[in-house]
Amino acid sequence: MIAEITIENFRSFKEKHTLSLLATNDQELAEQNTFEIEKKLRFLKAAVIYGANASGKSNFFKALTFFFTFAVLSGPRKQAGDGIETEPFIFSKQTEEAPSSFEIIFYLHDKDKKNVRYRYGLSVDNKKVVYEYLWAVFNVREVNLFTREHQDISYTPNFKEGSRAKPAVRENCTLLSVSAQNNGEIATQIVKYFKDTIVRSGLYDMSEVTVTQLDDKKNFKSIVNFLKFADINIYTLKKDKIPLNFDKFGDSDFVEYLKRKIPNYQSAMEDSVTFGHRFYDAQEPTGERFLSVEQESSGTQKLFSYSGPIMEALENGLPLFIDEFDAQLHPLMIESIIKLFNSPVSNPHNAQLVISCHAVNILTNKLFRRDQIWFCEKDQFGATELYSLVEYQKPVRKDATFSKDYLQGKYGAIPYIDDIYLQTGLKLYNNGFSIG
Repeated sequence: MIAEITIENFRSFKEKHTLSLLATNDQELAEQNTFEIEKKLRFLKAAVIYGANASGKSNFFKALTFFFTFAVLSGPRKQAGDGIETEPFIFSKQTEEAPSSFEIIFYLHDKDKKNVRYRYGLSVDNKKVVYEYLWAVFNVREVNLFTREHQDISYTPNFKEGSRAKPAVRENCTLLSVSAQNNGEIATQIVKYFKDTIVRSGLYDMSEVTVTQLDDKKNFKSIVNFLKFADINIYTLKKDKIPLNFDKFGDSDFVEYLKRKIPNYQSAMEDSVTFGHRFYDAQEPTGERFLSVEQESSGTQKLFSYSGPIMEALENGLPLFIDEFDAQLHPLMIESIIKLFNSPVSNPHNAQLVISCHAVNILTNKLFRRDQIWFCEKDQFGATELYSLVEYQKPVRKDATFSKDYLQGKYGAIPYIDDIYLQTGLKLYNNGFSIG
């Protein structure tokens, strides 16, 4: 379970900002939208981030992608001298050459199924790891497992696996990833958890995840049931192997490159999924008709793309982060998916969903607690501020009309439309526009 994620000096996040998935003491929707792992330790099942275009919402998800990827894969993938693809805040002299920093607080089960609280942090510039640390709470107090400043690495008896990893740690990779490569028990568990954490964008196709999961009978059934739940008239799915269609890659030079790299490319195959619909004689179902993905609507394609990651998260109790979640989805479908995560029935393993979207219809006190609602807004210097509704400077009543108040600008994080008119030379007259 993820408790907190902190980002500093990455893209538009100049200052340190933390997204918390720890529930406050409010009792609103506590039984549905939160879960408890220990006495007085409750987590949120879902959170939503709102903000104007270019406010930094997507940068939060890009930060997660970089952080998890580098923490997990820098050991096996980075060679000596390779650069690090971090992106510091570039609109300030104080930050453009400074390192980017990240921290995550999360809970995992140990061998005895007891909850262990971990705090892992990382700071990197474009060439090296500046510092890295791992702390844990095994009993009552937090203890250090390892601390690293540049190549000065110290580890404690709580992290004996550090002795095997230390000699192999390069300046451009994490001790955590190298320790996992050496089968360190704690590092391997943490790296697996980071790998299993799903970070995606709704603007891009996720269907490769779903297609892969169809090979498992249980996953196949779950995905079909999800599509039935979505009420889009999908009865079943069929996965086949078909000849690889090189035309879809477009660029002829790239196609020729692929053909040179793929042995026996003439017989190369790819996965194909078709969607089964009922076939009727009058009102009587008499069979099935299968359509290719190209024949389905963009909404159906989006739901299929989402179905794999969503069902994987729900069935395994994993964190799922999706940017631009509402792309090509009906507002009621967005609401229904969030309810799947908030419900203790459909989410018995306490998966966590964090999304960004613009759909204000779901911004209600019937669906979200105040601590589940977050906003991104840029200041005058182009830096993103991240804050929740419970942190807002003026107390917000739990029975407030969140969506109406948000659109009226009471919480900030909305576009300044008049500024747009001014900058484009357009003037607004009643219901029309005039060139100024």
